[in-house]
Amino acid sequence: MAGLLGGCASQEQDSAKAQADVAADGYVYGYAPIALARTRANMICLLPVNQLYSQAAMSGPETRVVVAPNADTLYSIAWLDLRSGPVLLTHPGMGERYFDFQLLDMYTNVFGNIGTRETGQAAGSHVIVPPGWHGETPAGAAVIESPTWDAWMIGRTLVESDADLAAARAAQQQYTMTVLAAPIPDAPPPLPPTDCGNNPAPQAIAGSGPKVFDELSAILAANPPPAADAPMLEQLATLGVTPGATPSGGEPDDVAALATGVVRGDKQIVGLANTSFGGDGPWSSLQEAGRYGTDYLHRAGVAKIGLGANVPEESMYYVARTDSDGAPLRGEGGYRLHFPAGGLPPIDERGFWSVTLYGPDMFFVANPLGRYAIGDRTPGLVRGADGSLDLWIGVKPPASGPSNWLPAPPGEFVLMLRSYLPTDRSWTPPSPEPAS
Repeated sequence: MAGLLGGCASQEQDSAKAQADVAADGYVYGYAPIALARTRANMICLLPVNQLYSQAAMSGPETRVVVAPNADTLYSIAWLDLRSGPVLLTHPGMGERYFDFQLLDMYTNVFGNIGTRETGQAAGSHVIVPPGWHGETPAGAAVIESPTWDAWMIGRTLVESDADLAAARAAQQQYTMTVLAAPIPDAPPPLPPTDCGNNPAPQAIAGSGPKVFDELSAILAANPPPAADAPMLEQLATLGVTPGATPSGGEPDDVAALATGVVRGDKQIVGLANTSFGGDGPWSSLQEAGRYGTDYLHRAGVAKIGLGANVPEESMYYVARTDSDGAPLRGEGGYRLHFPAGGLPPIDERGFWSVTLYGPDMFFVANPLGRYAIGDRTPGLVRGADGSLDLWIGVKPPASGPSNWLPAPPGEFVLMLRSYLPTDRSWTPPSPEPAS
């Protein structure tokens, strides 16, 4: 009898472990769309859906809505709800100014880019249509079909310098976005209404415990996922995670498994993000950003440190948390980034690059220069006699002065090098060398 009872206990333990494994995988699967939905909920409290908002000032330490903002461009943001019909975007001729409107579905996959690289600098009209759209569209407008009913549009307009800010704003003011009213009767239900002031934080998903699966269930109902996700959804269904369900109120054993899965899944995501995606040396590149397929852990890791990352042919992102000796980056000591002659980030002549500094939370940290990035448009950069470039990162400027200095806070920080319109994706940034 004792052996029989022991066997039953073992089977129950095995079953509980299997359920927790499914929940952990489900948490990893749901992390990116939940982060995006929470970001959307917070932002539409300030700007309604289907309206284009253009940022008039560059991002700074007060910019804390989406992790890892850049200090290179003015943003133009719109949250699309295509249940109301297609959306028409127009832009003027942009001359030589880099611009890009990136389109992401609710699972953070990039499904389109409108701008310098993909569609050119001439004035243009593009219409974003809902899944399976067969209706009429404006003559002359290029059509882009969204895989999901909700989508995120991120516009980036390059600012060359402080003196160029007004001209960049003037270009932004000529962007237009219009809903082509054609409500679709068989569209899925909308995402849940927001609770402005009480929406859960996108950066603290694990803190909600099993209720995160209620959020995932609502997303699945509002935005049916790609067919490739079917195996994952079949497993989640065994724990009550189905479109429109509230699994946090399910069977006690299932809820316990979901709670365990949140903890275990979050450890996987944090581990990936904190080790810079397991790259060789201090830097790793988000080579597969924007197109994740069924690599849900990579998708979650990118959402953790750079929600809204673009596809690599548009921009490469290199992330470093350690120096050339493998020690965490800390502002007190200071570092040198040495770019040898001919060793700057390889970019198209229409592109640009920058090195941005963030705190551990992936937001800007205030500094005395008000400089949050340094790169090819930074005025007054001093080159070596041989054409090399040294950038200095730390609490204090180097003895040579502040021209090539990127201020860092005391304590740990993160570096992100962005390379827009890269021409060689095998290139790797130089390692941060502790300053002597």
